[in-house]
Amino acid sequence: MLTSYDEAVAGWAAHLRSGGTTTWSAWLGRDPAPDTVAPPRPLPDAVHLELVRRLNEAAGGPVEGLADRVLATASPGRGLVDVPLTWPEGNRGYGSPATDPELLPEEELIRLAVGVLAHLLPGVPTSRGEEAASRWPAPWRRRFLLHGAPGTADAVRHGLLRQGLVETDWRPTHVVLARPVEVMMAELWAARTLAGGSLKWTTMWRRRVAAGRLPPSIDIPALTRQLTGRRREPVHVVVSRDAQEAAEATARVLRARPFAVAGTGGLAHTDLLRRVNRLTALTTGPDRVRELAARLAAALDQVPLADRPQPPSVPRAALGWAREQADSTARHLEGDGYAVHGNPGDLAPSDHGQPGTVDRTRTLELALAACLQTWRLQGGTP
Repeated sequence: MLTSYDEAVAGWAAHLRSGGTTTWSAWLGRDPAPDTVAPPRPLPDAVHLELVRRLNEAAGGPVEGLADRVLATASPGRGLVDVPLTWPEGNRGYGSPATDPELLPEEELIRLAVGVLAHLLPGVPTSRGEEAASRWPAPWRRRFLLHGAPGTADAVRHGLLRQGLVETDWRPTHVVLARPVEVMMAELWAARTLAGGSLKWTTMWRRRVAAGRLPPSIDIPALTRQLTGRRREPVHVVVSRDAQEAAEATARVLRARPFAVAGTGGLAHTDLLRRVNRLTALTTGPDRVRELAARLAAALDQVPLADRPQPPSVPRAALGWAREQADSTARHLEGDGYAVHGNPGDLAPSDHGQPGTVDRTRTLELALAACLQTWRLQGGTP
């Protein structure tokens, strides 16, 4: 015999707070416990309870204290409010419709997870181990200055600095790193988001198509034109589809030893970060957004990737324009006599057969991992 709706929800909530992972539908099929749990007030809704259940699944057990943090956090922004769980005898006839927690839109779970992260981030360490570059190198040290794809440039920069080379604007060898158009856009999106931005992936593309040109920092023809007139400062353009190949080609240009570069987190990392930025800008003010973004990035650096990150793909509405930009850049590199390493044709966007949007399933998986990691970093015990 079924208990009341309030008692069933209270029992499932107690089960989840103790680390349980039983789904709501399976919970309803159980025999009611002889000692019912007093219903909490207010009664948790489907979104909060399902997020706790998925966190338990991701952690492989109870996460002491984190469930209380989730249940006490209001879902930020616009969306469903106070979603009741399905019940055989029917639910109230007003508000959000009753929903099986397993069938909730991923967006609702991400929205709540972002709210939890905003509460947890102030307690997370911020250091990412950046190397400082000298601006006044000794004459015998090899000098360089990197341009182009910001994520690839950052990874290559670290490898060169570890070998004793110096990045400076005093008579350097300029290396312009060119990747496929969608990769450079994704790396620029990530860099701007780490600096506090909250722009969507599709919005970024829409604005660039309206402007009619790539952003200045990844506009390869414009960069090479600016650098060519500087005396005693050779310019090399490295074109590659792979970050490791770009690192190896740059090492050859600068006569450095080969080195390995780490992969980037992909679109889900940036999507989660920009969602958190949007909330922290409202809750803490714009001055702290960048600091909290660095804290989340530091936490994400420690989250192991379950599989390969989602490769960036151009939104369908912008695909023709992206191909035009790649073709125009390739013609410029082939015709203006620059020292080009690699195939300019590799600038063309890859055809992944994807719609050019961020995979919300990956964002949700990362949001769960980020909640667990930020909880650990501030003393929580999974």
